[in-house]
Amino acid sequence: MKKVISFIIMMVFVPGLMIGCSDDSSTTELASNKDRPTITFYTNEHPSWPTDEDWLVWDLMEDGGNMNMDITIAAEPYNESLNLVIASGELPDLIGMPDYATGNKYGSQGALVNLLDHIKNMPNLQAWMDQFPDAARAALSHDGKMYVSPNIGIGETNRMLWLYRKDIFAEHDLEIPNNWDELHTVLQELKKIYPESYPLGFRNGTDKIRNFAANFGTDWNYYYDSKKDEWRYGPLEENYRVMLEYLNKFYQEGLIPQDFLSLDVAGWQELMSTNTSFITQDYISRIDMFNVANRKENEDYTLVNMPPPAGFSEGPQLDYSAHTQQRGYSIAVNSEHTDTVIQFIDWTFSEEGKDALSWGIEGETYVKEDGEKKWIEDYPSPSELRTETGISLYSTYSWFDYDSHMVLFSDEVKQAYKENPQYDAPIVPVPAFSEEEQKVIAIQGEAITKHRDEEIAKFIIGKRDLSEWDAYVQEIEDLGVQELIDIYEEAYNRMQEAELN
Repeated sequence: MKKVISFIIMMVFVPGLMIGCSDDSSTTELASNKDRPTITFYTNEHPSWPTDEDWLVWDLMEDGGNMNMDITIAAEPYNESLNLVIASGELPDLIGMPDYATGNKYGSQGALVNLLDHIKNMPNLQAWMDQFPDAARAALSHDGKMYVSPNIGIGETNRMLWLYRKDIFAEHDLEIPNNWDELHTVLQELKKIYPESYPLGFRNGTDKIRNFAANFGTDWNYYYDSKKDEWRYGPLEENYRVMLEYLNKFYQEGLIPQDFLSLDVAGWQELMSTNTSFITQDYISRIDMFNVANRKENEDYTLVNMPPPAGFSEGPQLDYSAHTQQRGYSIAVNSEHTDTVIQFIDWTFSEEGKDALSWGIEGETYVKEDGEKKWIEDYPSPSELRTETGISLYSTYSWFDYDSHMVLFSDEVKQAYKENPQYDAPIVPVPAFSEEEQKVIAIQGEAITKHRDEEIAKFIIGKRDLSEWDAYVQEIEDLGVQELIDIYEEAYNRMQEAELN
């Protein structure tokens, strides 16, 4: 169905884009679609891929749901626009929800449909939940309702891992470190060879601790310890302190950027592109990003994955598991097309829906060769795939086949995807909280986080001596961290006890 796109101002004064049926649609198109209901769909767009009314993905969604769509692309910031729409009471039928917490908030206010009330009419979702119960439970509200559809697959784009300059290591006969003692040694060796360097480069300040903490068998925040079957707060643990000892040592010896607390993406990219940093921890897609750009000037430039160094000798080698995604679909409680939207959402959890929203149309966008799918178009990367088709952009999937991206990556990225999963640390569950629990987290929890971040930064740069660790632990405890741990424990238990039917 041909679509038009135009700027509109909604009644609640939310600027956006409308994609809808064109008045000049052909007679054939109108005849083929006249019996399909038209649903309103509200979502936002990724800034790197502005919405195109001709994207294939819209047709795939309409055909999958046997419906026509009037699509409104909201103004940013999306949460503010969405809040205004919800408050207006004039809700679209289908809403692309940015995360589970937002959907649970509006659902508890009575604005959204509980999908589990319709599960008898959603056999594909039920089968999917039976296959992926943890992913399904992650979408539940604190009282066991499902106001946002879950998803799986696209989160692989968020996979993070350790990366190193293979060409530099080969040139100087350096060994890949297996633990942080060996990491310290190789960083020192690189510093001797490149005196002006900061061999371990990373961005976003203390946020990177979430990635490093897994190497030490702990976490940067509240986490579930499956071995002890209890919730804990990583920044109080001895292993966390040991990690800070290393980072303090690295800082004092000039092995990490001296401005790491304020180093942004552009600054970090500069370090990694100028023989200033040689080891980092970041998204897997950075392999191709750096290699493609830097090989224009240096054909030997090779950034590849490496096993995560264990925090302790002979300890487990673990990477922080970031490969999840929380976007999903919600249905307005006052929709006149609930059955149609239920049918559409259920289709996205079918094998047919997964293939269509991951690959498009067999024979037109992809072919099967020796049992494996391949794109017909020669897309240089997933970025061009998104630009041309809209596939895998916001609110266009539930169950995504990440192989559709994988086939477009370089052999180096494919190898990383093959090797890295063996090092995955357990994914930390994200339970849903009641309104009362959210208030405690927002006030008391924020005070704890603020104090943690300030003091951890001081420990690393030497403004506070690590001999004061016990005093720091007491400060966090005095702020009421145990109450927060108990809240996570209770919320997690509720999530585990909820029925997925």
